[in-house]
Amino acid sequence: MVRSLNEERDHLDAPQFDAVCDRVVELLCMLACGDDRPDAPGHLREVEAVVRRYVRDHAADPDLSGNSIARALGWSLRQIQLALQHAGTTPRDLIREERLRLVRDRLLCADCEHMTITDVAYSSGFSSGSAMSTAFRRRFGVSPREMRRKAR
Repeated sequence: MVRSLNEERDHLDAPQFDAVCDRVVELLCMLACGDDRPDAPGHLREVEAVVRRYVRDHAADPDLSGNSIARALGWSLRQIQLALQHAGTTPRDLIREERLRLVRDRLLCADCEHMTITDVAYSSGFSSGSAMSTAFRRRFGVSPREMRRKAR
């Protein structure tokens, strides 16, 4: 595992490399203590919390995906999917929810009134204004324009 990490280090940025190193150290510590299987429910809750925090901090990144989260945090995509499944969601749903929260906050923010709805969509990580509007209406029951109008 350490050998593989060394071989891949040129393909990782500093935060990704540090995250993977942290996971390797955790595994080595577990082995040294004789604990070869983490407490699944507790471990999955920890993974979920870290993933939620990461998604919240990076929701506006249009390239955010389950794979990019796994790479950045040094966990497998399957581990992240399992942790989120226990919480009743998926990486895709979590990312969409965080992006929709960003959109809603920006639509309600007086400092963002100069932004068009499309600008809000792109700055919140959506690939298009129409994709964001459809998801927004499904989630909140009103269009982004209606939400903005109500806020005024």
